[in-house]
Amino acid sequence: MEDSNTVPTETKKKFNPVYVIGGLIVLGVAVALIVSGNRKKDQQGTEAVKNDIPNVQTSAVVSPVKEFTVNGSSFDFDPKTVTVNKGDTVKITFVDGDGTHDLVVEGYNVSTKRLSGGGSDTIQFIADKTGSFEYYCSVSNHRDLGMKGVLVVQ
Repeated sequence: MEDSNTVPTETKKKFNPVYVIGGLIVLGVAVALIVSGNRKKDQQGTEAVKNDIPNVQTSAVVSPVKEFTVNGSSFDFDPKTVTVNKGDTVKITFVDGDGTHDLVVEGYNVSTKRLSGGGSDTIQFIADKTGSFEYYCSVSNHRDLGMKGVLVVQ
């Protein structure tokens, strides 16, 4: 005969730590992937922003080029006066009509080569000082004989 005082046994589910540890590992891997993905996006976003910003140093303002031809012959220059603005790039082509001559710009340390009749040479510089600067032929006494002109920088 059976004991009537016996309590029926319930089936209890036991707590399995393997499932908990496995779940924590999966969760940790997921968080790590999300965080590393955001870092890559931030780095890519920063790169894109850097590439879109213009480099201020390379965007220099270019001064206008003022070009002139100065003809030299028989102890004379034509034109006698050349006028530019401060900051202009000055380009002077000297054409020697006869004899041996050159063109020197006082105060700017620039000069053409000495040329024979029919030759030409070009000098270029930035007019960075205001004032009147004589240009002249430095051959022998040509300057004293009147082979000179004036560069006016305003």
